Amino acid sequence: MQFINVLDMRTLLVGNVACLLICVIVMAVAWRHSRNRFPAIGHWLRSLCMQFAGMSLIVLRNWIPDLLSIVAAGALIIGGIIQFYVGLQHYVGKVGSQRLNYGALVAFLLIHAYFTYVQPSLPHRAANYAVFLALICAQCAWLMLFRVDPDKRFGTTLVGAVMSGYVAVNLGRLGFYLFAPPANDSLGVGTYDAALYLVYQLLAIALTFSLVLMVNRRLHAELENDMRQLASSEAAVRVSEDRLARAELTAKSGNWELNLDSGVVVGSVGAAKVYGLKLDRLDLAAIKAIPLPEYRPLLDAALSNLILNGTPYDVEYRIRAIDTGEIKDIRSFATFDPEKRIVFGVIQDVTDRKAIERKLERLAQIDPLTGVFNRRHFMLLAEKELARANRYGSALSVLMLDIDHFKRVNDTHGHQAGDRVLRALGEIFRGILREMDFVGRIGGEEFAVVLPQTAVGQAIEVAERLRRAVEQTGIPLEHGLPLIVSVSIGAASLSSPNTNIDTMLGNADKALYAAKNEGRNCVRAFAEDRADGR
Repeated sequence: MQFINVLDMRTLLVGNVACLLICVIVMAVAWRHSRNRFPAIGHWLRSLCMQFAGMSLIVLRNWIPDLLSIVAAGALIIGGIIQFYVGLQHYVGKVGSQRLNYGALVAFLLIHAYFTYVQPSLPHRAANYAVFLALICAQCAWLMLFRVDPDKRFGTTLVGAVMSGYVAVNLGRLGFYLFAPPANDSLGVGTYDAALYLVYQLLAIALTFSLVLMVNRRLHAELENDMRQLASSEAAVRVSEDRLARAELTAKSGNWELNLDSGVVVGSVGAAKVYGLKLDRLDLAAIKAIPLPEYRPLLDAALSNLILNGTPYDVEYRIRAIDTGEIKDIRSFATFDPEKRIVFGVIQDVTDRKAIERKLERLAQIDPLTGVFNRRHFMLLAEKELARANRYGSALSVLMLDIDHFKRVNDTHGHQAGDRVLRALGEIFRGILREMDFVGRIGGEEFAVVLPQTAVGQAIEVAERLRRAVEQTGIPLEHGLPLIVSVSIGAASLSSPNTNIDTMLGNADKALYAAKNEGRNCVRAFAEDRADGR
């Protein structure tokens, strides 16, 4: 208890304020990413902001009027808890009237004002806090533990448990003050007071992270449900496509028949529309000419295997429509009647589906803000490029690049300005690097570049071009002059066949560390005799 005894009340309160600030930041991040899907996070963020403001006013006790440090602070704290309860109701779909709670808030303020101005009493004000906090926290605990529908019970029990902890602490506080009232000194502190405020800090942190966990679990469950529905839909599409392949004129995409003996093709209106032809121009020569040249060997081999071996004909390829020149993705099924020597085919335009698949694949690989590869895909490509360099004995270099003082940009100009800087850097990469080079966003403002067939000297030249381009690029802001930033870059090259990509990036990072230490806005190369990066 010696550690607790050396703390004064203002120190404990400042600790509570700092703790609440951390919770506000965490909740703000959650709100930024999930506010559209879970509007309740906005209520929780407002609740934490109100409590933070209330505790900040309490810290200023004796420096500002009692109306602010006692009455207004109490209104913010109790009002914030009510706002939190409203958020929980919205989250679980049990929205109700708050007239009783706001009536309780008025009662709390009247009692608080009475024991501030008429009969000043710190113990009575503390008991007043404990009663109303326990009352509202009990509603929160009951809601999360017993009123949540089964399909929404993802992490709600943990939140209910934390709120039960709040109830227990406040009831204990009430009992303690009834049987052992403290001195009427707002900044005096006893062992129980110190322990109480430390417990409040732990509960605030536990509550914030339990809320984030609850939201993440709900989101994960909803995404899994979406994926199951998508898989079910895809299975249904596959069944429909299989039926379509066995159907003849019922296929709406289009169908064609090829008589192998006469070479005559008979097609439907739907097939002609897909190909971009008039129906009377749909013949064997047109069918062979329409696919893009690179797919012709695949189609010929598939048709030959169908006729000679009975191998199922199920091919995806691309064509250039005759009428519009549009590139289309086509899926084609075919069957062969050996007695009549007729091939019957069904074609389906799957351009939209393929576009979605390519978009989803790209989204899984690309950092949406900068347009460069994300870390996971970058590392996959880097491993392949390293293997290729080792196999053919070619040079390979990597760069590690970090935006100088990026936190200061965010703190001074806001995160939108920081996003503009990152987007501008992505454009600079695309403007300077070769097509064979590739970039990945490794961290918040840290990027890695792989330069195939590039020795360290050339890599340093590339790095210098990047550094100068960043330095000379003015990034427009909503107000004021364009923002000028700089970057520090470390370079490293493949020195041994036994080197892995992590080692190369680590060497480049050490060189980057050296560039940072030498004043930033410069390029440094890794050297074995400076392996510590200094």
